[in-house]
Amino acid sequence: MGKIRIILLAFVIAALMSIFASQGAFVYADQLVGVTKATNLIGKRVTNLEGKNLGEIKDLVIDWRSGGYIEYAVLSFGGFLGLGDKYFAIPWEVMVLSHDKEQFILNVKEERLRSAPGFDKDNWPDMSHPEWAMEVYQFYDLLPNASKEASRSSSAEVSQMMTGEAGVDFKNTVREALNHAMEAESAGKEGKPETLVTHAKKSLDSAKYAQRSGYNERLNEGVYALGEAIEHGEKQQTADATEHMIHAIMNLSRSAGLQIPEDVATGRSAVN
Repeated sequence: MGKIRIILLAFVIAALMSIFASQGAFVYADQLVGVTKATNLIGKRVTNLEGKNLGEIKDLVIDWRSGGYIEYAVLSFGGFLGLGDKYFAIPWEVMVLSHDKEQFILNVKEERLRSAPGFDKDNWPDMSHPEWAMEVYQFYDLLPNASKEASRSSSAEVSQMMTGEAGVDFKNTVREALNHAMEAESAGKEGKPETLVTHAKKSLDSAKYAQRSGYNERLNEGVYALGEAIEHGEKQQTADATEHMIHAIMNLSRSAGLQIPEDVATGRSAVN
């Protein structure tokens, strides 16, 4: 098995070099644009939003049939939560590069990581199998491979998105997330946890889509608050869920330079 992995890694590196030469910047990631060596990513530390060390990137899985995109980062959580005997394939778009580019951030709560789909270090699964991919992507609330192909861009398009008119799309996407967040907060004030959860999930979908534009600390904090709100709302803890929605609204607003609604405490209006 070890020889197979060495051969696979050699193939991956060769593929990377080939794509570098043909495209100049092949690696698509929501927060990483440009040319880099695979060895610069393997070994990177992974933390949660609070800065707690979770583990490190042990390997990368490349979808070479679809243009050489990184599909998964394979993580080892070490002894964290007693998960030291397993590896975990994390969809690349879940990984957020820190502002100083020294580590990646995985915005998943510790308790939830206990049930993350993993595999034995010495017995890798067939990662091209649709059912396996579906399980992994659904755990992280993402669409599986085939469904997201249309949303991917070339490196040139990504570069333009970061600097050009797609900045308007980012703001509009955050605004959509903010509108649903306001509806969720209003539902919480009215004692309707189910409605709160429904709008919070829609807000989270938009916020996660906005994360594709790059690292944004406020946006990441907003995503985290939305997750907390959903969790409390599903437990019928309406007051706590509403409090988290307020934090989400504040961070979403600041992430896109939008004014925080004056009546955020009542949640009676949407963002225009």
